Amino acid sequence: MKRLSTVLPVTALTLAVVLGTAGPSNAATTYETEVTAFAAGDNDPVGGAIAYPGSAPRHSTAGGVGTYDDPITVAAYAPALPVGTRIYLSYVKKYFIMEDLCGACRDDWNRSGTRRVDIWIGYYEGTGAELCESRLTLASTSMVVDPDRGLPVDTTPLLGPDGCYL
Repeated sequence: MKRLSTVLPVTALTLAVVLGTAGPSNAATTYETEVTAFAAGDNDPVGGAIAYPGSAPRHSTAGGVGTYDDPITVAAYAPALPVGTRIYLSYVKKYFIMEDLCGACRDDWNRSGTRRVDIWIGYYEGTGAELCESRLTLASTSMVVDPDRGLPVDTTPLLGPDGCYL
């Protein structure tokens, strides 16, 4: 006769795997992506409204500082990057979270399968914001999806009183 204590751990592990509770299964994945940037003046309507507000780590309006726990708003197309997905962009050393819709991102995905994200740079309008958006735009860079916590972070605003991050 088998002892119950010998059978239970195997059964519990099997049940955890079947129910998907055996631990994190999302491993970080790296994709090549196009990155553009947007500020309050580009938003429709103008300001910080986002399409998919939510509870932390998502926001009620566009924002974030770029840490794992407070990622910056990113706009994308949900089939290419699901709502609530964290990403990491090493060229700015910041975490982002998908919580807004990007129409151009949708068009790129549907036309050619091109992944594109539009990163939030802040509540600014005018020439300074436009120049910063251009400096932060990359035709191709690596994007880490579902990144690990603890990657290098620089919380300097992408656009602030001291100018553009890059």
